[in-house]
Amino acid sequence: YGAVLEVFQAPTSKWTALTRIGDALGIPPADMVAVGDDVNDVAMLSGAGVGVAMGNAGPEARAAADLVAPSNAEDGVAWVVERLFDA
Repeated sequence: YGAVLEVFQAPTSKWTALTRIGDALGIPPADMVAVGDDVNDVAMLSGAGVGVAMGNAGPEARAAADLVAPSNAEDGVAWVVERLFDA
Protein backbone atom coordinates (compact mmCIF):
# COMPACT_ATOMS: atom_id res chain seq x y z
CA TYR A 1 0.00 0.00 0.00
CA GLY A 2 2.87 2.38 0.58
CA ALA A 3 3.75 4.68 3.42
CA VAL A 4 1.44 6.84 5.50
CA LEU A 5 2.51 10.07 7.14
CA GLU A 6 0.43 11.69 9.87
CA VAL A 7 1.36 15.12 11.20
CA PHE A 8 -0.08 16.60 14.38
CA GLN A 9 0.81 19.71 16.30
CA ALA A 10 2.39 18.61 19.59
CA PRO A 11 0.88 17.50 21.94
CA THR A 12 -2.18 16.78 19.77
CA SER A 13 -3.21 13.21 18.99
CA LYS A 14 -6.26 11.23 18.01
CA TRP A 15 -6.97 10.74 21.71
CA THR A 16 -6.75 14.50 22.33
CA ALA A 17 -9.31 15.08 19.57
CA LEU A 18 -11.59 12.32 20.83
CA THR A 19 -11.59 13.65 24.39
CA ARG A 20 -12.33 17.18 23.20
CA ILE A 21 -15.31 15.92 21.21
CA GLY A 22 -16.39 13.88 24.23
CA ASP A 23 -16.13 16.92 26.48
CA ALA A 24 -18.25 18.97 24.08
CA LEU A 25 -20.90 16.23 23.93
CA GLY A 26 -20.77 15.27 27.61
CA ILE A 27 -19.36 11.80 26.93
CA PRO A 28 -16.76 10.62 29.45
CA PRO A 29 -13.81 8.50 28.25
CA ALA A 30 -15.21 5.46 30.10
CA ASP A 31 -18.20 5.54 27.72
CA MET A 32 -16.10 5.72 24.55
CA VAL A 33 -15.12 2.97 22.14
CA ALA A 34 -11.97 3.49 20.10
CA VAL A 35 -10.86 1.35 17.16
CA GLY A 36 -7.32 1.44 15.81
CA ASP A 37 -4.52 -0.52 14.25
CA ASP A 38 -1.16 1.16 14.77
CA VAL A 39 1.16 2.81 17.27
CA ASN A 40 -0.45 6.21 16.67
CA ASP A 41 -3.67 4.75 18.12
CA VAL A 42 -2.20 3.45 21.41
CA ALA A 43 -3.22 6.43 23.59
CA MET A 44 -6.75 6.30 22.15
CA LEU A 45 -7.05 2.52 22.61
CA SER A 46 -5.81 2.62 26.19
CA GLY A 47 -7.76 5.75 27.16
CA ALA A 48 -11.20 4.77 25.91
CA GLY A 49 -13.56 2.67 27.99
CA VAL A 50 -13.21 -0.05 25.34
CA GLY A 51 -10.21 -0.11 23.04
CA VAL A 52 -10.45 -2.39 20.03
CA ALA A 53 -7.48 -3.31 17.87
CA MET A 54 -8.14 -4.47 14.36
CA GLY A 55 -6.99 -7.96 13.41
CA ASN A 56 -4.33 -6.41 11.18
CA ALA A 57 -3.07 -4.21 14.07
CA GLY A 58 0.54 -4.03 15.08
CA PRO A 59 1.77 -5.40 18.41
CA GLU A 60 1.68 -2.04 20.22
CA ALA A 61 -1.98 -1.46 19.33
CA ARG A 62 -2.92 -5.04 20.27
CA ALA A 63 -1.22 -4.67 23.66
CA ALA A 64 -3.13 -1.42 24.38
CA ALA A 65 -6.53 -2.81 23.38
CA ASP A 66 -9.20 -4.62 25.37
CA LEU A 67 -10.44 -6.58 22.35
CA VAL A 68 -9.13 -7.63 18.96
CA ALA A 69 -11.61 -7.51 16.08
CA PRO A 70 -11.25 -9.19 12.71
CA SER A 71 -9.08 -7.39 10.16
CA ASN A 72 -10.14 -4.55 7.90
CA ALA A 73 -10.49 -7.04 5.05
CA GLU A 74 -12.87 -9.08 7.22
CA ASP A 75 -15.18 -6.14 8.07
CA GLY A 76 -13.71 -5.72 11.53
CA VAL A 77 -15.37 -2.37 12.25
CA ALA A 78 -18.79 -3.85 11.40
CA TRP A 79 -17.95 -6.69 13.81
CA VAL A 80 -17.27 -4.12 16.57
CA VAL A 81 -20.55 -2.30 15.95
CA GLU A 82 -22.54 -5.54 15.90
CA ARG A 83 -20.92 -6.93 19.06
CA LEU A 84 -20.81 -3.79 21.20
CA PHE A 85 -23.94 -1.97 20.07
CA ASP A 86 -26.33 -4.85 19.26
CA ALA A 87 -26.71 -3.48 15.71
